[in-house]
Amino acid sequence: MVKSFFKIFLVLFFTFISLKAQSISASATTDTSNYKVGDYITLTLELHYDKSLNVSLPPIKDSLKVLEYINTLPVDKKEKDGKVIELHKFIFSKYDSGKVTIPSIQVFYSEGKSGDKKFISTLPFDITVTTLQVNTQEDIRDVKEPLTISLPWWMIALAVLLFLGIIAGAYFGYKYWKNKKSAKIEMKPEIKIPPHEIALAKLDELEQKKLWQNGKVKEFHSEVTEIVREYFESRFGFRALEMPSSEILPVLSLIEEAKNVFKTVESFLSNADLVKFAKFEPMPQVNDEMMKQAFEIVKKTIPVLKQEASAVQTTSENGETNVK
Repeated sequence: MVKSFFKIFLVLFFTFISLKAQSISASATTDTSNYKVGDYITLTLELHYDKSLNVSLPPIKDSLKVLEYINTLPVDKKEKDGKVIELHKFIFSKYDSGKVTIPSIQVFYSEGKSGDKKFISTLPFDITVTTLQVNTQEDIRDVKEPLTISLPWWMIALAVLLFLGIIAGAYFGYKYWKNKKSAKIEMKPEIKIPPHEIALAKLDELEQKKLWQNGKVKEFHSEVTEIVREYFESRFGFRALEMPSSEILPVLSLIEEAKNVFKTVESFLSNADLVKFAKFEPMPQVNDEMMKQAFEIVKKTIPVLKQEASAVQTTSENGETNVK
């Protein structure tokens, strides 16, 4: 134990001496040390250094393989007493429970343009990711017992009269139709609205609701994915509403008209599943991107008319090529 304490003392001592000489310091922290699966993990990298130093960060997204990268927040930079203070914030998440060690992060710096590049490292630290506690010994039951509501006599009488009225109306309506069946009835042709027009109209309506902007994030993701799945059913003729994402993607990969949006659909369904199953709280940019992807999926799979698809090329007398 004495040896371990001595080693720690030496590390801290030489780190202090080194930082004093370098006029630079770096530390990495998270907003807390305990998270639930799927929670946002905000990692803050704080730098203090002289204005004469040139400082650069490694690619944080690739440095922390133990966490799933979500987003990078704007840098907060200011000067105080001749020192530059920078706060770099990164959003991560973790979808498995357990103890996670955040490794050291190297920050590179040099003095002037011709100075040798050096680096300092932050200290590693641990966080804990846990799942929701579920008591598997208890039976599944309703939160409250079903309530039995007894109807007053007048409501029962009203229901009986309404039922008899419906039967009488149906009888006299049938007789009227039978007496007029010889009359010619002009049948209007059924107007079938194309699937892409229905989907685009629903997406426009959903965009006007501004659900995620008003805090209804899950409702927004539920509606936008349902619109796209309904469009797949009507456009390509398979039961997308009843299929998980893992089954929809293989079907789309076999449809020639859907290949140009396959990557977009893959990203779209992946974000939707994170919100639904992993308690993922998406950033506003993710919600906005989901809406843009939904419009893109529909617009890029609109059927092309045969007249437009089979354009005839003609060459003019002066050698120019025109497309009709």
